Amino acid sequence: MSLNAALRLMAGSVVTLSLVLAYYVYPAWLWLAAFVGFNLLQSAFTRWCPAITVFRLLGLKEEVCDSRGMSIHQGLHIIAGTVILVTSLAVVLGVAPQALLIVPLVMGVSLIQSAFTGWCPGMLIVKLLGFKPTHPA
Repeated sequence: MSLNAALRLMAGSVVTLSLVLAYYVYPAWLWLAAFVGFNLLQSAFTRWCPAITVFRLLGLKEEVCDSRGMSIHQGLHIIAGTVILVTSLAVVLGVAPQALLIVPLVMGVSLIQSAFTGWCPGMLIVKLLGFKPTHPA
């Protein structure tokens, strides 16, 4: 498994778990989903988040982009991070109804499945937007 796939698996799992906990246990769990969304968003620009350090220590291989510009993985982080962060915050702050949580839930599940299949709808979107493909380093 590549570093990017492991990151998607972890992010999707934590988002999904936090949404389930927020619905069934206590709404404050949405802050965890918002935190993951923020980390995905900032990692798109810095190419670093706390989990990446752990995955590097575990020996997971990174993927690189041959050309200038942002990679498909960075684009996916921008989309997923923004959607998860904005929707989680909107619900936890009472600006949006709890039913809106279906959106980050779908995003979390999509991130999980993309870790195993190497593809999700967001990847198609960012590719069409001009983000660059990667290959193993």
